[in-house]
Amino acid sequence: MDFSKQFEQIKGSVVNICVLNSPKEKKVISSGSGVIIGDGTKIITCSHCIKPNLLNIARFSGEDNARECKITFNDPIKDIAILEVDKSLGKGVRMGDSSAVKIGQEAFVVGFPLNIKKITALSANIAGFEPLDGFELIRIDSSINHGNSGGPLFNSEGELVGIVNAKHGGLSYILTEVQQAKSKEMEVIGGTNLVKFIQILIKQMQRNLNLGIGYAIPINTVVNSLKSSNSLIKRKL
Repeated sequence: MDFSKQFEQIKGSVVNICVLNSPKEKKVISSGSGVIIGDGTKIITCSHCIKPNLLNIARFSGEDNARECKITFNDPIKDIAILEVDKSLGKGVRMGDSSAVKIGQEAFVVGFPLNIKKITALSANIAGFEPLDGFELIRIDSSINHGNSGGPLFNSEGELVGIVNAKHGGLSYILTEVQQAKSKEMEVIGGTNLVKFIQILIKQMQRNLNLGIGYAIPINTVVNSLKSSNSLIKRKL
């Protein structure tokens, strides 16, 4: 799929969402993606990409300058959040209809995976749907990684149809058991706690494991959640 024309239209509307440890030190402790909507002052991202009690910022591809964001909506259950800035960041993307998305259709994902500071675009195909708490996630065949969360899923027309929130992948039962084990329960050999080392290793594996399948929250679910919460956002955004 050649989505270069569509990418040119939306590349200025996708931002890197970062959480800083403090306004003074400004150390990035987590990084995700977000997409600008409406008049340019609102950003859709995932709930797990933000921290309500810390400094949440938005920055453009390759830039260090960032805008501080205010959290105006946060639904950890559906994993949706809306951030707002005091001045427009740019043009909002066109909203699509996720109910029209069908298996086999081409799509593309844009975001900031693996702490890459420059915008990254990935081709995708609609691979299926996954039931979850009263709605269906869109399953996509794409190389989704840590950091893509909160980023937009566009259809072939460049319309926003979903918000990426997860990658498919997990560890075996026994590795999960080791990861969750308490250090004192395991033998310390040669002064080195091997389980502690393995737990760190597994954590890194989980962050970087990628099986080529990801999931996105349908944009209709996002809009309906905002409407039900008496948010001012409307479908035309």
